[in-house]
Amino acid sequence: MIQAVIFDLDGTILNSMALRIDAWKHAFSLYDVNLSDETLRPLIGLPGLVIAGKFSEKAHEIDFEEEKYFRSHLAELKLFNDVDETFSTLGNRGIKTGIVTSSKKALMEILKLPYNPVITIDDVVFGKPDPEPYLKILEIMKVNPENAAFVGDAETDLIPAREIKSVSVLIRHGSNKVSENADYYIDNVSEILKLVSGLEKLRKKS
Repeated sequence: MIQAVIFDLDGTILNSMALRIDAWKHAFSLYDVNLSDETLRPLIGLPGLVIAGKFSEKAHEIDFEEEKYFRSHLAELKLFNDVDETFSTLGNRGIKTGIVTSSKKALMEILKLPYNPVITIDDVVFGKPDPEPYLKILEIMKVNPENAAFVGDAETDLIPAREIKSVSVLIRHGSNKVSENADYYIDNVSEILKLVSGLEKLRKKS
C-alpha cells in the first residue's frame, strides 16, 4: 500500500524549468561558457555544483550566480494549478507527502511552501541521483521504500526511486518524455491521485 508520495520541486510541482535554464545560461555566460537549452534541460535536478562543474572549473562562482539570478526572478514563479488540491487530497486519504529537491534550504525558506517534510541539498552529503535524500525523507516519515512513490520530471528523480525499490513516476506536463527508469507516467500532478488508487487496488487483490 502506498503510504507516502514524495515530489521533486523544479519542473514537477513548481513551474520553474524555463527560469532554471535561463539562470544557468546567464551564470555560465558570465564565465564565457555558452550552453543551449537542450544541453542544460536534462541536467536540471542535479546539485548545482555538479552542473557547474561539468563545464567549468569555476563551479562555486557559477553556482552562486545561478542561484542569485534565480532568486531575483522568484516573483515570476507559480506552483502548477493542481498542486495544493492534490497535496490536500492525499493528506485526507491518510497518505503522507513531502518534497526532495536539489535546491538549497535558503531558497525553500524564501518560497515558504506549506509542505513538509522537505529535504534539500543542504540536508545531505550526496544529492540526487544518489538515494541518500530519498532514504532520509522516508526515515523522517517512518515509511518503508516499497510503500512510497516518488514523482519527478527527470532521470535524476527516477533513478534513486528505482534503486531503493520505491515506485518511480515520471511527470511530463504535456511533453513526450519516456524513461526506462519510470514505472508509471502522469501528465499533471493531480493524476497521481488516480495512480495511487489504482496501485492500492492492485495490491489488495494480490
